[in-house]
Amino acid sequence: MNYLPISHRLTYRLDVDQGRYIVKECEPGFCKVPRELTVEERRFNDKIDAEFILRGPETQKKGTGKGTGRTIKFFTGLQRTDHTGVYIGNVMTFGQGGSKVRNGILVHFSADAGRMVLRYFPAYYPFPKDRAAFVSAIVGRGLL
Repeated sequence: MNYLPISHRLTYRLDVDQGRYIVKECEPGFCKVPRELTVEERRFNDKIDAEFILRGPETQKKGTGKGTGRTIKFFTGLQRTDHTGVYIGNVMTFGQGGSKVRNGILVHFSADAGRMVLRYFPAYYPFPKDRAAFVSAIVGRGLL
């Protein structure tokens, strides 16, 4: 894979007392990923094809009327890859005219899970057949 899409790298450290990852390093002005993230096991929703959930702390109202409630603003399932401690996911955002945009996420956890490196790919998420090569290219170039 020669082409690598634009991406942003953030590093986090685990705050054991809060049970959250807190940002340590982030590019100036990049604000698409929350400064605090929680990782938890997927327990309830079998529709999510992932072992873990990565989510931010902020919620927003769904709307008005029946079935309203709150949704998490930053949310993705994390799927294992062929690389130890590396997971892939995607975060849905909305573009012009309300169109859905899938933003790819690659996450690498240190062996003790005390550190997490996250790479965010705006408006890019590889097709299933291309994911293994994509992850290998990112890992191979030392971008995680």
